[in-house]
Parts: sequence; structure tokens; C-alpha cells
Amino acid sequence: MEINDAMETLKYISADPETRAIADLRQKTINDRNSEMTIAREEGKAEGRAEGRAEGKAEGALEKTRALALKMLKKGTSIEDIADLTELSIEEIESLKNKQ
Repeated sequence: MEINDAMETLKYISADPETRAIADLRQKTINDRNSEMTIAREEGKAEGRAEGRAEGKAEGALEKTRALALKMLKKGTSIEDIADLTELSIEEIESLKNKQ
């Protein structure tokens, strides 16, 4: 039943050049919109991956700095010197010291 209705609609559209042109334009608009959405989705994924890598690098650098601060604490370096050299806050260094 639905196939027959679709075939009748297709015959009607195909018979009239103006109706056919409108249908073609509508389909082109739908295709263009779908392409735009696909491109936007792919760009969003790429941005997300880049942001994730940047966040991972920043977290890794911070962990490395904290590990260095811990080594410095174990060697007896003053908290103020560690803060100056690592750019960690005094509070964060004291927190690291308390976790040893």
C-alpha cells in the first residue's frame, strides 16, 4: 500500500517540471544540511580530542612538578625555595609534605 502511494507521488512529481524542480531543490537542501551536520560533528570530535590531549599533557606536567617537589622536600629543600622553583603554591607543597 505505502509503496503504491510512493509510486503515485513519484509519477505526479515527475510529470510536472516545476514540481520536479521544487522536489529536487528540497532534496538538495536536505543533503546540504546533512553534510553540514556531518562536518560539524567531525570538527567537534577533532576539537574534543585536541582538548583532551592538551588537558592530559597539562595534568602530566603538573604530576611531574609535584613529584619533583616531593624529591626536593625529601632532600630538605625549603618550602619557599620549592615554591619559587616549581611555581607550586606553598599550600600545595605543604599538602604534599603532609601526604609523605
